[in-house]
Amino acid sequence: MRPLCLLLAASLLTAHAAQVPVPTPTGGIPAGATVARHEGPDLTVQTTAPAREGLLSGLRVTSGPVTRTFPAWRTLSNPTFWPGLSVTDLNGDARPEVLVTLMTDEGTGVAVYDARVLTLPDLREWPVTPPLLYLRQQVRFGTGSLTLPDRSVKLPARPGVPRTEAARIGDQVRWTVQGGQLTALVEVQRDWAFTGRLLLTYRAQAGRLIPDQIRFDPTPLNDGPLA
Repeated sequence: MRPLCLLLAASLLTAHAAQVPVPTPTGGIPAGATVARHEGPDLTVQTTAPAREGLLSGLRVTSGPVTRTFPAWRTLSNPTFWPGLSVTDLNGDARPEVLVTLMTDEGTGVAVYDARVLTLPDLREWPVTPPLLYLRQQVRFGTGSLTLPDRSVKLPARPGVPRTEAARIGDQVRWTVQGGQLTALVEVQRDWAFTGRLLLTYRAQAGRLIPDQIRFDPTPLNDGPLA
């Protein structure tokens, strides 16, 4: 399996690894376990219930005296894939927001992350438009090209991939920050082969982060995205 990592811009303030909690008698992760921590500002992410069927459902975030619980959040319980936590300006107002990345699916060639954004210091959540549904609505996937809202791009040929095989959204969704904008990195595949990725940048509007621009990046998956 490819190394799984969250691609983050160098400007992000990185989180400190959480201390591994004492497992429950059944070997699971207990309620109240700290699964992510950040210093300067001080932030923690904790579980609200024991792990169940490989998932942690419902997480609690604390920043100083403020604590909020997010019942809809879920992430894999394997400590290797615990939440990413960073603080950076995501909406251009020169004030930092909290970016929490939650891994919701993994496997051989699979790495799917969810992005959650909170304001500081009150930890109010800014909804993020789900990238996959939006991209499926806005991008036409052909056998040798993609049609974006503003242009068409030719897909690179891949040995062993039939020319009649249409492109599709692949099995990797990651997140980064480019130029102060939250950006989803979504794999594009033809048959089994990686053929590039779609970069969906977001902008702030009325307390939400909504899609702003779609680009195509043909660089290899393990390379950093184009600036």
